[in-house]
Amino acid sequence: MKNFTLALALLLVMASFTTNLTGTNSVVLSDFEGTLLEAAPILENNNGDVTVTFTVDENVIVSSSLIGSSNEIYLVENGDSKESKTVTLGLQPVNGKVETAFNHIYDSNYDVAAMDALLNSKNPDRRPRGAIIWE
Repeated sequence: MKNFTLALALLLVMASFTTNLTGTNSVVLSDFEGTLLEAAPILENNNGDVTVTFTVDENVIVSSSLIGSSNEIYLVENGDSKESKTVTLGLQPVNGKVETAFNHIYDSNYDVAAMDALLNSKNPDRRPRGAIIWE
């Protein structure tokens, strides 16, 4: 009987970690090493309201836009302040799915004095990427 009680308790503990009873879930995007991100970004779905939270240097310029079905986030390096900021952005769903990608634009690959204001010598580093899908 003792083993049965322990097995039942273990089953309930495991179920509490795998069952989503609140209508929320989150995804950690782990491919951030070598980017302008200082920690892994977290995508959170709270009953259809999807946000992404991430940490960058205080001087990094952050912008975002919906391009096609992807919520593109642009991080532009602008020096190093030795301070961090945490940013939370709302993401727009397209057909029950939220996709996002971080685009990193470094000091070394843009020219702010160019006639087009931002002339990339190569495409931005697009990672990490992630998606949340729900029915």
